Amino acid sequence: MSGPGVSPALPEELRDLCEQIDNIKEDALELSAPLDESQWNWKPAPARWSIAECLTHLNVVNGLDLPQITDVMKRGRADGWTGTGPFRYGFLSRRFVRMSEAPGKIKMRAPKVYLPSLVQSKEIVVAEFLSIHDRLRQLVVESNGLDLARIKVPSPFPWVKFPLGARFAVLTAHDRRHLRQAWEARKQPDFPV
Repeated sequence: MSGPGVSPALPEELRDLCEQIDNIKEDALELSAPLDESQWNWKPAPARWSIAECLTHLNVVNGLDLPQITDVMKRGRADGWTGTGPFRYGFLSRRFVRMSEAPGKIKMRAPKVYLPSLVQSKEIVVAEFLSIHDRLRQLVVESNGLDLARIKVPSPFPWVKFPLGARFAVLTAHDRRHLRQAWEARKQPDFPV
């Protein structure tokens, strides 16, 4: 699928990320559109997240990560860290992308800073989700020409920094993981109708 504004001049890695982001937005809209507020906030079990919490969590994660990504991109450009790729990422980066992807084989607790806080109405959360993903997509396009392997982005783990290209891949994989979790909640037999 070619999304709006996916320039063929972008390297394949960036075109692929743009298409992934477009698909993530479409998936979130399809998931949430028919839901009323009770369905939006319904939890499959007390310790499991509602659809609202899944999308709110993604807003928190991406909302906190995008300013860091913006900053490192500005510094990378100012320092002349450019490259054309294809880029190669180390074992840890590739492994973390795989671990973030759905279905999650390893359950990971979200760091406290990334936990969904106050869940708002569906309209507010979905609008924020779409806005954040528009910004993420814009950053992917703006990263064209930067060295996606050399520029490092901090992670929630203070001892780990990921290459910019791998950080983009982690974010999209993480989005798919929690969208799948939200779809699973909606497929539960006792989901309110």
